[in-house]
Amino acid sequence: MNIRRTILAAAVLALSHFVVYPSPAQADFKKTKIAVLDFQMQGDDQNASKDMGKIVAEWLITGLVETGRFDVIERRLLEKLLEEQKLGATGAIDPSSAAQLGKVLGVKIIVSGTVTSLEGYTEINARLINVDSASIIAAEKVRASSAEKLRDLVAKITEKIALAFPMEGYIVQRNDKKVTIDLGMQIGVKTGMKFMAFKEGKVIKHPKTGEVLDVEVIEIGLIEVKDVRDKTSTGVIVQETAPNTVAYGTMVRSTQKESLGEEESDKSVQEDSSDRRGLIPMPRFFRRE
Repeated sequence: MNIRRTILAAAVLALSHFVVYPSPAQADFKKTKIAVLDFQMQGDDQNASKDMGKIVAEWLITGLVETGRFDVIERRLLEKLLEEQKLGATGAIDPSSAAQLGKVLGVKIIVSGTVTSLEGYTEINARLINVDSASIIAAEKVRASSAEKLRDLVAKITEKIALAFPMEGYIVQRNDKKVTIDLGMQIGVKTGMKFMAFKEGKVIKHPKTGEVLDVEVIEIGLIEVKDVRDKTSTGVIVQETAPNTVAYGTMVRSTQKESLGEEESDKSVQEDSSDRRGLIPMPRFFRRE
């Protein structure tokens, strides 16, 4: 019996060297499931294609997939379900109908919108609808002087939507000022991106219901990505509130900030219009599970 136990223990030990156990951060990361409806055409520009709304939706789907952050519903499946549910396939769909559709699809977010094409300009309006609450959680628009720049407008809208869903992960290694995070090429991390290192503070609860409304975020550092691999990225700590505050296990979140305490900026997006355009705010319901 002792010999058998010894052999069994040795076999288990040998097998353990070949089994790769995912880290908690890698195991629980989930892409946000999203569906994009055809955009509704508006305006009186005779040169505008009647299929422009579908084209915008296709470009937007491609852009969202390329970010690596979203699980986008396949277009044919979406059209089939729209037909079965007797719902319109355009951006004119109301939040209640969108929520109904979203629950059938099993998505968290529905993206809908309009393309307005007039003689003087072309404008894309996008809306993000939260399926759970059947409400519009964010809306944004971009404008150009002509339809020829339509693809550039779609790229800007894609960037804005991606910014609304920042990547969250953990620091898995630190060596002097160099750190490794558990987010990589698979979910769209790129060289030059910045990540805010933070810790969670006080839990904010409603005084009457006791419902958890939010959790305080305390910024403790800023990291710039220098090298990206499949599942990890390495970067340098460009700012830190105190020596060695950023450590193994510290949470990180992608950001547009250039320094700690600075308001979130959107320097990657430039508009032809002189109007000030704000970021789509990060949906409060979205947190890394």
